[in-house]
Amino acid sequence: MLKFEITGSDGRVYPLENILTVVLNSDIDVPADSLEVVSEYKEELMKNADRITAYSNDRIVFTGQLDEVYAYKTDSGMLSRLTVRSPAAALLDNEALPLTYTNPNAEFIFDRHLKPFGISCERLDKTPFCGELKIDKGMTHWMAFRNFCVNRYGKEPRITADGRAYFDGNVPCEQAVFICNDTQSDYYSRRDSLKRYKLISAVRLKLEPNRSYSGIIQNKNPDCKAIVRERYINAAADRTTLKTADEIISRGNRNSREIRLECFGERLVETGARAKIIDSEWGIQEKLCVIRTRYYLSKNREKTTVVLRKETD
Repeated sequence: MLKFEITGSDGRVYPLENILTVVLNSDIDVPADSLEVVSEYKEELMKNADRITAYSNDRIVFTGQLDEVYAYKTDSGMLSRLTVRSPAAALLDNEALPLTYTNPNAEFIFDRHLKPFGISCERLDKTPFCGELKIDKGMTHWMAFRNFCVNRYGKEPRITADGRAYFDGNVPCEQAVFICNDTQSDYYSRRDSLKRYKLISAVRLKLEPNRSYSGIIQNKNPDCKAIVRERYINAAADRTTLKTADEIISRGNRNSREIRLECFGERLVETGARAKIIDSEWGIQEKLCVIRTRYYLSKNREKTTVVLRKETD
């Protein structure tokens, strides 16, 4: 069971007690994790609460500054509700200074866009991105950070729920293994789904100006058989390449199959972590990736929903 601490605006730290419900969400496609806690009403929470930290044993699994604190009255009495997002929220909420960087490296981007918000980074690559990185008016610090990472490493970055940045998206963590057999049951419910509406059957390409969309890349995934769902790319004008078309198809394939596990108790694993399922009825499935988790706690129940998909097509 998770434990929670409140840090007040005066710097004092104290435990959050008399908790009624907790919901903690993490999604690989959402930069910031979110937490909602409902507890018995305390006037001090309304006046002084600034940050909340969640622990699994001694490991920090979430920290963040409160977005909203409000009180309400029910038949069972006065309650407080706290809503919080993890440190990446600060990058989403703040605009970056509009300018153009020439040959920036990860250390420079970290100092400019992450460090001022208390985000840490264990390893910083000093090899520059050769070229210009433009920050337009209205772009957030997250957009500037993401644009650098995609251009420099070709990958989506990650900021963990405890505020550690990984420019290449590779968060170091152990493989998550889920077992369900006669002697061990890590989950009590499992659902495998094929979301056919996610599949893209083909991408049509315009390769030269003033020509039709004569190029075509077909999806060879067997799940796509009999499906017609196409996209168009003007490769001659949109600064796109055949790789863009391949990624559109690959992304649809990745998102089309999911495995949803309902686990007993607290089973929080890092989104993006590799995973493996050993099931006496379904068999062994490897090369999976954790894409979403949802932790729920009430006075009568504690569970974790873990959603996985294939690492590659």
